[in-house]
Amino acid sequence: MRREDTTLGGSASRLPETVSDLISRAGNDSPETRRQALEELCGRYWKPVYCSIRSRWAKSNEDAKDLTQGFFLSLVEGNALAGYLPARASFRTFLKLLLKRFLQDDEKASQRQKRGGGIHLLELDGERVPWEELLQDAGSQDPERLFDLAWRESLVSRAVARVRERLLSGDRPDRFRVYEAYELSSGPEEPTYASVAARFGIKESDVLNHLAAVREEIRKEIRAELAGMTFGSAQLEEEWDAFFRA
Repeated sequence: MRREDTTLGGSASRLPETVSDLISRAGNDSPETRRQALEELCGRYWKPVYCSIRSRWAKSNEDAKDLTQGFFLSLVEGNALAGYLPARASFRTFLKLLLKRFLQDDEKASQRQKRGGGIHLLELDGERVPWEELLQDAGSQDPERLFDLAWRESLVSRAVARVRERLLSGDRPDRFRVYEAYELSSGPEEPTYASVAARFGIKESDVLNHLAAVREEIRKEIRAELAGMTFGSAQLEEEWDAFFRA
C-alpha cells in the first residue's frame, strides 16, 4: 500500500458526508453551501474524473484540469445530482454516466467552463499530480477502468489521512510512525521489518503488529466512506468488491 498522499482537492482528515448530504447541499439556495458541497465532491472525485478525461480525450494536463473543473461546475449549474436514485446504482456509477454525457459534446463542455468565470474549485496549480503512472499509455486503456483505479487510490489516500490524524493526535502515535516508515517510505531502498524495528528500537513482531493494526484501521475507514456513498448493504458489498477489483 506504499503511495504518496496529497492535499489536492481539500483536506481528507475527517470522514466525508454521505451522498444524500452532499446532494442536498449541492442543491441548496445558499451559494456558500453549494460551494462547500462542490469542494467536497471535488475532494473525493476530481482524480478519477481527471484520469478518465485524460484517457478518453487524450487531453494535456492543463486541458484535463480545465475540463475536470468544468464538469464539477456543471453538476451544480445543471442540478444534475438531483436525478440520482440511490436504489438504482452507486454514486460512483452515476457519476461515471454523468461524466460520459459531459464529454460527448466538447463545445458544450467548453461553454460550461467559461461560465464558471474566475471560480477555482480545484487547487491543482503549483502541485504535482501523482497520478501519471495511471496515465501511461492512457490511449490504450478504458477510461472507466482508469476512473475506478483513481477512485480506489483516492479512497485509500483519504483513509490514510484520517487514520494518520487520529493516531498521531491520540495515544498511539508510534503505531502510525511504524506504518509510515514501512508503507509510505520514499527512500531509495525498500524498508524491511528488521530495518524498521532497528530504527524504532522495537522487535520485528511489534512492527508486524503495528502494521496489521493500522491496515485494519484504514480498511475500516474505507468501508465507512463507502457505506456513506451507497444505499443498503447489497450496494455496499458491490462497491466493496469493486474496490478490490479496481
